[in-house]
Amino acid sequence: MLLTAEPIDARRAFACNLVSRVVPHERLMEEAETVARQILRNSQIAVRSAKETILDVVGRPLDDQLRIEALNAYACADPEETLGRLRQFYDKSDAGRAGTHTTPL
Repeated sequence: MLLTAEPIDARRAFACNLVSRVVPHERLMEEAETVARQILRNSQIAVRSAKETILDVVGRPLDDQLRIEALNAYACADPEETLGRLRQFYDKSDAGRAGTHTTPL
């Protein structure tokens, strides 16, 4: 696709994993806002770390990618926030994420 510069439609982009979902035009803003809310409910330190990691690992071998991901995760970790989020996960108290199954420690 890069070499031919031919445009592709939404179905082809979805089939090639270039987009995660396809919605009708009239639902575009609603769907974008839903995704934005999902991102905003996460730790913003973790979101920034994930974005930085993605940029850092492009074009590197897998071993390097995994090492960089681990380093970025440790560098940005906030122990208080991490423990609080783990508590929410195990207590199933995070609205929108709480499952119905039990998770033994």
